[in-house]
Amino acid sequence: MAHGNRELIDFYLKRAQMYQRMGYSVLLGEYRGYGRSAGTPSRERIASDYRRFYDHLVSLPVVDANRIVFHGRSLGGSVLSELSRHRQPAAIIVESTFTSIKAMAHGAPDILLSDNYDTVSALLTYPGPLLIIHGNRDKVVPVNHALEIKRQIPRAEVILYDCGHSDCPPQWETYWKDISGFLKPLVSD
Repeated sequence: MAHGNRELIDFYLKRAQMYQRMGYSVLLGEYRGYGRSAGTPSRERIASDYRRFYDHLVSLPVVDANRIVFHGRSLGGSVLSELSRHRQPAAIIVESTFTSIKAMAHGAPDILLSDNYDTVSALLTYPGPLLIIHGNRDKVVPVNHALEIKRQIPRAEVILYDCGHSDCPPQWETYWKDISGFLKPLVSD
């Protein structure tokens, strides 16, 4: 799992516990400069860290590299989409994720964008199952970002909830049922 900007892995402990109750193991990677991690975050450094996190994970004898699922929220969805260019997951879940930083910056010139995350470009190179989760009242990353990802990647599944960016999902039971339904056929034996 990869979290959003201004979030910490600490905020994801309940999500990790729910995945564990469903029978999955979870790796929560922290961005440089966030929480208790030293350093300064950048697109390049975060990408490098997540490649190392992935490589460490698959080096463990109990981990089946063919069953790893990427789940990222907001910025984390873009981080893991980029990782899929270099490490192939069994599936990707992007939640409240933007199409690109440029789209979020309303077309600002590239020279003004220090870290130009391009989620759609990365996901276009990913051939596997993709689930898009988004709130239809999201004012931080408007729902049109999710709809644009779906437009460009028609095979993607989309689940829209009646919520914003920080109050999503409105019902955790439904959220976990939806995620379980997406993952079950992908990672079962």
